[in-house]
Amino acid sequence: MEPHATQQRPRLLVLGCGFAGFSLLRRLRLQAWDTTLLTPRNYFLFTPLLPSAVAGSVELRSILEPARRRLRHVRVIEGSAVSVDWSAREVTCRGAVGGEVFTLPWDHLVIAVGNTFADFGIPGVAEHTRKLYTVEEAQAIRRGLLEQLARAEVPGLTADQLRQRLTFVVIGGGPTGVEAAAEIHDLLEEELTQAYPELVPYAKVVLIEAQDRLLSGFDEALGTYTRRHFGREGIDVRTGAKVASIEPNAVQLAGGERIDCGLILWAAGNAPVPLIQTLGARCDGRGRLLADAFLRLPEHEEVFACGDCAAVGEPPLPATAQVAQQQGAYLAKALDDRRRGRTVAPFRFRAQGMLAYIGSGQALADLPLIKWSGRGAWFFWRSVYITKLVSPANKAKVLFDWIKAHLFGRDLSRF
Repeated sequence: MEPHATQQRPRLLVLGCGFAGFSLLRRLRLQAWDTTLLTPRNYFLFTPLLPSAVAGSVELRSILEPARRRLRHVRVIEGSAVSVDWSAREVTCRGAVGGEVFTLPWDHLVIAVGNTFADFGIPGVAEHTRKLYTVEEAQAIRRGLLEQLARAEVPGLTADQLRQRLTFVVIGGGPTGVEAAAEIHDLLEEELTQAYPELVPYAKVVLIEAQDRLLSGFDEALGTYTRRHFGREGIDVRTGAKVASIEPNAVQLAGGERIDCGLILWAAGNAPVPLIQTLGARCDGRGRLLADAFLRLPEHEEVFACGDCAAVGEPPLPATAQVAQQQGAYLAKALDDRRRGRTVAPFRFRAQGMLAYIGSGQALADLPLIKWSGRGAWFFWRSVYITKLVSPANKAKVLFDWIKAHLFGRDLSRF
């Protein structure tokens, strides 16, 4: 294809529209660059609220922001990178809709392609579990929950059959798994009593974590509080439980126990996307691209990596939205400073703390100066997320969704 470039402006190609890529492009002096964004989706997704969207407390469209609306001076091409030709400075791509193969040239390349799920070699994970990375996956989980409620209404089922269909297993005790378990439990507690009262005694959420505690990245006291809170709410927490295999409607634990269930959500870890393995660049033990303190790949001075696919620092920073957002903002300034001949400082992460929703109107706040939990932390959690949403439209829609769900309940329509 014809290069989309001018002689005056260097060509900047950004792969990915997650927190890192979107943050970079929002802050870059776009008039100084010939900028192209390659993304398989034409929107930015506020992933921290995906568990809420699964349970219907917010709607999926409320946490999407169309890329072209916010990035008006960026050429947005919907597709995925397949490989990179370092000598020709071209990326081979495949179209997101028609699957056509094409190439994009670059003078500066930013790799911000995120990650995917890690199955740790456990049989059945890829085939028999749901994941929570995309809008499509969130829709599938929500539909799966409602389908199990419909299946449980079939006349003539035994108590064991009802329990199997209404047992929902979440594997992974990190923030995503904890929040997903909490949101699903809220859905069952708040809606089943009204819409499916006869099914209430049979419904259960099981949370499985291989380590000895939940939320290992949080303060230990908050992890302990979460386990106690889940126990009071009736969520069955299994820590120190290793998964041996996954079957179509069952989880087999290493100790021999079998948990029959209707739906399995896998939130147990991340792995690199296939593109990373084709680059021939150095990676850390988790398959993330090793980048220096300026987010550059050591082998290629004009190539940068940021977000979940990059390993920066020692030990490497965690793969979180907060890290990715700060790296994107830093890289925008660094690129502009380099363009102007200014000295570029190395990236420095500023930890702002972590938040997690744990259900029943309670949350955790693990901040640098204070750690607390309960209703007050829940109000703080909601306030922070409203401020972090990227547009006034997102903020208004999410706030309206919360009010609507509180006043009228969640929409249980299955489509």
